Amino acid sequence: MESDRLRNFLRFPLGRRERSGWCLRRQLSLLLLASCVLLAPAAALARRHRALAGQINAILHATSARRGFWGIEVVRLSDGKVLYARNADRLFEPASTMKLFTTAAALTKLGPDFIIRTTVECPSLPDSEGRVPDLILVGRGDPNLGSRVLPYHLKTEFRSPADADFEELADQVVKKGVREVTGDIIADDSYYADQPYGPNWAIDDMVWGYGAPITALAFNDNSLTLRVQPGSAVGSCAQIALEPVAGYYRIKDEVKTTSDDVPAKVEVARAPGSMDLDVWGHVPLGSREIKEDVAIENPPRLIGEMFRRLLEQRGVKVDGRVTVREQSPAAMAADVGASPEPEARYVLAEHDSLPLRQDIKVTLKVSQNLHAEMLLRTMARKVSGQGSLQAGVKILAGFARELNIPPDQVCFAGGSGLSRDTLVSPNALIKLLEFMARSGDFKDFLDALPVAGVDGTLADRFENTSAKGRIHAKTGSMEHVNTLAGYMDPPGGGRLAFVIMSNSHPLHSAAAIGVVDRLAVAIYRQFAGGRPAR
Repeated sequence: MESDRLRNFLRFPLGRRERSGWCLRRQLSLLLLASCVLLAPAAALARRHRALAGQINAILHATSARRGFWGIEVVRLSDGKVLYARNADRLFEPASTMKLFTTAAALTKLGPDFIIRTTVECPSLPDSEGRVPDLILVGRGDPNLGSRVLPYHLKTEFRSPADADFEELADQVVKKGVREVTGDIIADDSYYADQPYGPNWAIDDMVWGYGAPITALAFNDNSLTLRVQPGSAVGSCAQIALEPVAGYYRIKDEVKTTSDDVPAKVEVARAPGSMDLDVWGHVPLGSREIKEDVAIENPPRLIGEMFRRLLEQRGVKVDGRVTVREQSPAAMAADVGASPEPEARYVLAEHDSLPLRQDIKVTLKVSQNLHAEMLLRTMARKVSGQGSLQAGVKILAGFARELNIPPDQVCFAGGSGLSRDTLVSPNALIKLLEFMARSGDFKDFLDALPVAGVDGTLADRFENTSAKGRIHAKTGSMEHVNTLAGYMDPPGGGRLAFVIMSNSHPLHSAAAIGVVDRLAVAIYRQFAGGRPAR
């Protein structure tokens, strides 16, 4: 009986009903297998997310960093998949990662080939005796008139003389036949509204180069280098010098030379608007030179005086004085839309900046606050006709809307991040990074970012990790604030955008930077597939 059933089965394997059930079971099996195949990456991603969350918690709880407020987001650029998020929609002080917004907006609105022109103008051409009534030195926001060597490559290099661009302008004026200025040298700073400082800058920021005043006519990052060297013997006064303009400030030197076993300590102070620079403290007899960048009070006036001196060195007589032309924010706002008769002027000399892509590289690699603030106002002047902070902030807010960033995730108060009124969420920065990765200007944007262990503000970071050379990111540091945002490139491809933000932590700067870097390496190792960090 059993053998008959077997023969019948072999002759007629499945009946219609049996065959239908078998096909259904086969389809279900295939569907289950396909589901497992499709769900496997998701499951693996979930495991990586849990593993990374554990690593991040361990890193934060290993120090008092845990007492701060941390925001992190990581996104895979190929499909926009969020790989990790922590407080991603909360607001943070971004510090200098704010410069990502300013430079990205400028690249988008002005283009990487945008040129800034500085000119020397006058109301009339020289007469038969080479006389002109006034010379007007017109600034339009070129931040690179000074000692920095451009294009920037790996590190900041300096040239001498620092006033070479203004020497070139003076030479052009002489070649046009000018022999005497019967009126004034006018340093025209009216391309921007007269707003030299941003909202909520700390008063002591304004002493230093990183808090230099914002002007359309600028020189040497609107800062001077203070050099302090020990004196010839213990107890003697230290040697103090300012470069590249030696006598601009009255220096009160109260720095004493001490024995070699006393650590160096130099303090600098200057009241707002004052031309007196107080320097005190002590330096050991055998110590190396101490250098600090201090802000220039009223840069257009310094530039006007410097230009007058350059003209006189070339035999041009100047009968008048140096004056500074400014425009108040209210007056600039009132001028928009008006059509006054333009003042007739003749251009006697001009200097063109390098393309914008080169200044953006300086702004991001070096984290140059002045350049970012000037760029914000230049962009505002070109786009809206007003070179003011308010117009620049309005453009940034509009740019954020174009990127579909919710308005409650950004609060702009300047272009550099120096103002503590500026607030940005990690997700807002991620959306910016995603937008730029799709932009035709991405190469210029990426090339301008510091590279881990290679250049800029990341030159000395990530050196002994697998992330060296594979992270392009903007740093940000203020007291109790540390941030890092940019891109990671795994060895096998699949670029990531990431943001790490920390506010209100109690760590000293070096310790906080160490925590940020350990977090970045943990992210790199977990999702980028690189070799383990050494």
